Parts: sequence; C-alpha cells; structure tokens
Amino acid sequence: MNQPRRMQASASQEKNRRKPGHSEGAHNPDYENITLAFRNRDQPKPSQSTPPKQVKFKPSPDTAQVPPWLHRSIMMLYVLLALIFLFCIILSALALVKNFQMSKELWTLKEELSNVSNTVWDIQTLQNQQKRIWETVQTDIEEVKSNLGTVKSSIQTGNDRLKTVPEDITQIKKTLEALEKKTQPKPSK
Repeated sequence: MNQPRRMQASASQEKNRRKPGHSEGAHNPDYENITLAFRNRDQPKPSQSTPPKQVKFKPSPDTAQVPPWLHRSIMMLYVLLALIFLFCIILSALALVKNFQMSKELWTLKEELSNVSNTVWDIQTLQNQQKRIWETVQTDIEEVKSNLGTVKSSIQTGNDRLKTVPEDITQIKKTLEALEKKTQPKPSK
C-alpha cells in the first residue's frame, strides 16, 4: 500500500521538475550540477566514436498527442458501423421480399378461403332446398296415407255391401216370383 503512494509521490515530483516555471533548481546550485550531469550523460563524448542517433521528438506532457492505434481503431469502428448499416439494409430488403411473398400467399389463401366459403354457402343452400323438398315429400306421404285410409274404408264398406248383394239378389228373386204369381191369371176350372 505504501509502494503506490511512493510511486505517486515520485511521479508528481518528476512532473513538477519538468514544469517550466518550477523554481527549485534556481536556488540550489547542487541541483543544477546534478541535472547537468544527467543531461550530459546521454550525450556522446567527443573521444568516443558512436554513430549519430536520430533525434526523437518527445512532446511535452501538456500537449495531447493521439496515438496512431487510436486512428486505426476509430477507422475500424467506422468500417464496422458501415458494415452493420449495410447488413441492416440487406436484412430490411430481405424482410420486404419475404413480406411480399407472404402477402402473395395470404392473398392466395384469402381467395381459397373465399372459394371454400362460397362452396359452403352453396352446400347450405342445397341442404335447405333438400330439407324443404323432403318436408314436402313427407307431407305428401302423410296425405297419401290419409287418402289410402279413406279409400281402404270405402273399399271395406264396398266389400261389406258386396257380401249382402247375394242375399239382396235372392230377396229380389223372391219378390219377383211373388209378383209373377200375383200377376198370372189363375186358371179357371
């Protein structure tokens, strides 16, 4: 826990040293000698032969420099965003095509259902007509049955009369014979 505090303290001191208005070195000559020694340490001595190094520009901590990977990352995000947008457009087009196909199928289904509905209506109409015809046939059958009952009773009455006809004929014969006897003159003796 103390180590991070020490690191923060040393980092803030280092930061203060780098600030241009920091006046710590102006009053202390030993400090100036130490800083000069550190600066001169990195510079090559004339006696040593070293190849010249390229000078790298180190920006001051106050200026904000954007790292190069950030530009690449932002460009990748833009490309990804464009691909997502393109993907959404393609999905929308596919949804529209599918919607059009479904609309056609629903229209065909509606026509088929309309045909089925008309057929069912026709069947119901035919069933109603058949029911009325059947009711008419049943009433006709009932009338015929009642007429048959009347005819049957008439035939029975006629049969009963026919049974009495032979008796009536014999009665008529007897009456005729009796009349014939009365109308014939009696022989005189």
